[in-house]
Amino acid sequence: MEDITFLGSAWSDDYGISVAINYEKLQAAIADGKLEVNKYGDVRIRVQKLKEANSKSKATHYVAVPKPKPTDLPF
Repeated sequence: MEDITFLGSAWSDDYGISVAINYEKLQAAIADGKLEVNKYGDVRIRVQKLKEANSKSKATHYVAVPKPKPTDLPF
């Protein structure tokens, strides 16, 4: 299983998704080169749905560093 760098949590409702990102984890991921800031200052993150809502926080999604794109494609 690959390592996932978690950045925060998200909660969905009838109107959309609320996202909470840990600022220190975000800065660390940028400093470590796991996240890239583009020329516009944007950072791409991944929001993935959980199989079951977190029983403690009631989070329905997690926020993480995106999976790297494969560089060696067989075709």
